Parts: sequence; structure tokens; C-alpha cells
Amino acid sequence: MEATALYEQFAYHLRIKRRSKNTLNFYDVSRRTLHRFLEQEGITPDTDELTVTHLRAFLVWLGDQGLGPGGIHAQARALKAVFNWGFREELLTRNPAVRLELPSLPKERQPTVTVEVMRSLLKACKGTERPLRDSAIVLMLLDTGLRVHELIGLKLEDLQFERGLIRVVGKGNKERFVPVGSKAMSATSAYLRRERKQRHPGVPHVFLSRSGEVMTRSGISIRLAKLARSTGIEREACAPHAFRRGFAVEFLRNGGDVFTLQQIMGHSSLDMTRRYVTFLDDDLKAAHLRFSPVDNL
Repeated sequence: MEATALYEQFAYHLRIKRRSKNTLNFYDVSRRTLHRFLEQEGITPDTDELTVTHLRAFLVWLGDQGLGPGGIHAQARALKAVFNWGFREELLTRNPAVRLELPSLPKERQPTVTVEVMRSLLKACKGTERPLRDSAIVLMLLDTGLRVHELIGLKLEDLQFERGLIRVVGKGNKERFVPVGSKAMSATSAYLRRERKQRHPGVPHVFLSRSGEVMTRSGISIRLAKLARSTGIEREACAPHAFRRGFAVEFLRNGGDVFTLQQIMGHSSLDMTRRYVTFLDDDLKAAHLRFSPVDNL
């Protein structure tokens, strides 16, 4: 079996499991990238001929192409997922990815939206073409910790403001209800009343583009990048996922617990949620000043 055919079988498996469109797109990109590498290096694409050495060479090649550590790590995970699945399903007689090690990731602090950045963004929103919409977007992102695809997927029927909740469909089509504060609700309600104009009645989504259609991931990212540029803030500090990190940090800083945070953010494991504790250096330092065993002798 050729590697491309194995990827196609795996994609069919993912569709049966009702995995998201983003997941399917990711593995499609991985398939095409691996095919380009094998073709360029003159390596036979037959899975019976592929070895772990070939897969390691593929990861090195990705680095030479300019892909960052995070992207290479993601491609390695994709390789292991596809080949492990193919071996379990007895589509492969041997698994070349069984000894493929995941490359280490640099322990760098990821950009996080802060309260100060948020104030600057809200001021910048007042000068945009859609000030009410843009204000509602940044407030909703920071107040709920939604993923960007969850935000653009919100429909009018998902807004349960009378209960202080919004219905969210996250990864794997898992439904959850996320609390939302009064300021974010007020900003969204003002946008809905005064600025939202759908192109036709069949557009049920909350956040719409200038043409009246549902906003896209790139549309949200471009909008946030323009806000960042107008305030002199680094683009990475206003990326959609930086808002998600900012929500987690402020939630914990304001007294929230990781168990509740896990439910709100839609994490499948507590380990994912615990990672956000690493963003609380100043808070941990302040706690140590209060509770230092030696200083309190």
C-alpha cells in the first residue's frame, strides 16, 4: 500500500468518527507534504519499503523547509497516528513509526492577552468599520476562552443570555455550555441590535463579515491583526489563541479553580488545563512571599 492510500483510508476513518473539518484538513496537508518529500527525495512511497529512517529524514526536511518546532512536532504526531492506526487495522505488515520519537519542543512562553492589551484593543475598536462587532468579538474571546472556530460557529440560538450561558460545539462535535459575563453579553447584544446585518435570512451565525456572511478563521485573525497594528502591539500578542490563554490566566488569577476551568475550556484532560498555571509566575512569587516556610520561622 502506498502512503497516500494509507492516509486516505485514515481520513475515511476520521470521517466515520465525525472528526472536525479542521482535523481532516490537517491530515490532508500532512499527506500532501509527505508525498512531496518522498517524490523529491526519490523514495518509494510503498509503506512496506518505508523505514523509521525515512520518517526521521522527513522531519529534518521539514525543518530545512522553514517549518518551526511546533509544526514539525505536529507532523510527527500525524505520522505516528496514521501508521499506528494502519498497523492496528492490519493494513500494514510492519509499523515504521513505532520507534519514531516526537521532537522536543522549546519551553517558550506563549503570547497571552493581558488586561492592559485588552484595554488598548477596546479603544482601537472604536475606530473600526464595525466598532460594535469588533468590541463584542474581543470581549467574548477573553471572557469565555472560546477557540476561534467555536466563536465563528456561534449561532443566534446558542446565545442563552437569560441564563448567562452560551452553547458551544467544540472539538469532536462535543457540546458544552460556557458562562459569559455581563459586559460581553451587553456588547454582543448591542452589536446584534444595531450593527448585525445578514445577507439573507438563512445566515443564523452571530458574527458576520461586511458582506453579511459568517466570518472565517482568517477573517477573525486579520481583524485582530489590524487592531494590534493600530495600537502598536505585536501581532502574536493578539492572536486568537492568545485570548484563550489570557482567559485561563485571568480566571485562575481571580480565584477560579482548574477543575472548573477544564469544563469551561472543553479540555478532555486536566493535564491540558494545568499547563496554564505556568503563566502565573508573578502570582506564585507573591504567594511564596506570604507563605515562605523560612521567612515565617
